[in-house]
Amino acid sequence: MPFFLKTLLPEKDFEENFNNTFQPHKTLVLFSLKKDKSSLWKTWGYAYNNPNNEHAEHLILDNIEIYIQENQIKGRHTLTLFMSYTPCRKCSARIKSFLTSRNDLCMDIKASRPYFFEYKSEQKGLYLLKSLGVSIKMMDQFDYEQCLHEFVHPSKKLTPWLGLEEQSKKNADDLENIWKQFLSQEEEKETEENAKIIKISNHDNMIGPQNISVCTEQLGAQDVSRPHIILDGQDHHDQSPTKDDTWLSTPETPQKRKSTDRATEPVPGAKRKLDFLEK
Repeated sequence: MPFFLKTLLPEKDFEENFNNTFQPHKTLVLFSLKKDKSSLWKTWGYAYNNPNNEHAEHLILDNIEIYIQENQIKGRHTLTLFMSYTPCRKCSARIKSFLTSRNDLCMDIKASRPYFFEYKSEQKGLYLLKSLGVSIKMMDQFDYEQCLHEFVHPSKKLTPWLGLEEQSKKNADDLENIWKQFLSQEEEKETEENAKIIKISNHDNMIGPQNISVCTEQLGAQDVSRPHIILDGQDHHDQSPTKDDTWLSTPETPQKRKSTDRATEPVPGAKRKLDFLEK
């Protein structure tokens, strides 16, 4: 069984799995669960991945779930993971399902090296965790010292290996580039969505046939004492500056015409235009 509860990690295993200048063919995850504002761990331990079966993260989360249920853990708690590799996309999805139903539990991940940062699927998995509020950091010398002190032996001191800081800096830069890339994509997506909203809003505010009819009714109900426009020598009170023979509106009703007002009779000039069009 590659799961060890409340057991110190052998120093040799620490050196083999957390030296960030090497790439071991297995994953080691150390964990601790503690209540916020408390220095005492509720439970702790570590796990290796079970080849062709379960990942180390799955083994730990399965056991944490059992522990929470059996001990009726309540209140805000922090689950800290020291990992030899960052979570893969499958483990990221598993962590998401684990945290989704536990708003009072936060997670702090510190990883020694990246797990295939060059693949988009792995990048998306990490960004998914970040969007959930998971703290993800590439380990530096201070983190290695803390891990050694807490999970190997409190009297052990870290002897930095050659290239530790340089590789830590590179890993941190690579992770930061992933955040920037996805942030840029999110901003572009937000800009596109805003543009769509504006376009739809403008489309909804355009004057449609039903609005044109309303506008025509409103214009017809206005006072006829508007500026006169002379067409073919006739005085037409019902002709507005913006209204011509191309205005597509519903016919005016008889009630809106005054039989005694010669200016509102059919316009000869307008008829001549229609005759011209018929030719």
